[in-house]
Amino acid sequence: MIAAPTQAPQPTPPPTPFDCTAPQHREFDFWIGEWDVIPNSQGAQGAQGAQGARRPASNVIEKAHGGCVVIENWDDRQGGTGQSFNLYDRVRQQWHQTWVDSNGGLHEYWGGLKDGNMVFMGQVPLPRASRFAGRHTIRLTFFPLGADKVRQFSEALGPDGTWSVNYDLIYTRRAKAK
Repeated sequence: MIAAPTQAPQPTPPPTPFDCTAPQHREFDFWIGEWDVIPNSQGAQGAQGAQGARRPASNVIEKAHGGCVVIENWDDRQGGTGQSFNLYDRVRQQWHQTWVDSNGGLHEYWGGLKDGNMVFMGQVPLPRASRFAGRHTIRLTFFPLGADKVRQFSEALGPDGTWSVNYDLIYTRRAKAK
């Protein structure tokens, strides 16, 4: 008997990495950049938004992981820091945001683009001063106000079913160093 030569199986090519360039993966790109952030003195906070001589908060938002994740790096310049991780979940066909911070906060939101604004709904911890431990519902809306300005508006759902302002911020894009 003569043995026939055996051919080695052809190697399977590695899978193609997922491509996050589809339009839905770019819906939150208006938020990418380096920002100075102050309370919105024109919003519902009115005079409470007066900044005085305090330096603006800093927020740096960038794409990572092959452009699939939008990462936020927050510094309120008073000792508070945090990060959010934002991505378009292709299975649920919604945006997801997870926020973590230096106060042990964990916020989770789901949402999407509505009328050109990014709108999230989520559950966040009750304030530390609350009589009870638990979570409450927040609506978080990002309004693009041109190429160099974004408004972030947060509302809390009260037990009576009405929304109240949680905070109202204006992001101004930092000028690039020459």
